[in-house]
Amino acid sequence: MKKYMNVLCVLILALTLIDLVSTFFVGSRDVSISLDPKSLSLGTAVFLLVVALVALAAIFICFVTFIKFILNVNRNEVFTKKNISLLRKYGISALLSGVCMIILIVYMGIALNEALTDCLDTFIEGFFALLMGEVFSIGLKMQEGKNTAA
Repeated sequence: MKKYMNVLCVLILALTLIDLVSTFFVGSRDVSISLDPKSLSLGTAVFLLVVALVALAAIFICFVTFIKFILNVNRNEVFTKKNISLLRKYGISALLSGVCMIILIVYMGIALNEALTDCLDTFIEGFFALLMGEVFSIGLKMQEGKNTAA
């Protein structure tokens, strides 16, 4: 069972990386970017730099927390407070990176509906991770109730 879960988790990480690269670098359509660096004010340039750094930090946190979660599950530490915390961090980081990516894409001149379609999967990942965190929290409460009853 662990072998199949490890394969699934590696596949999820690979697909996330592919999605990230395709969102920012490949681009499936011709889009003219209307962001002129010379016309940016200092405040706007600093804001965009901070948003980009927050997005990169959130993506890094997503990968680190996901790998830590998988390592815990491999050690048979499934319903623990540590895993619940990791899933919640992953979910919040995924949502934050999605918001930052939308801000950057909109500032680059791409329409909001196109930005939403590009980043919708990031939001779904974040909400799913938060949902899984709540499921694990309920599982932990059930496990603690079962242990106190025995």
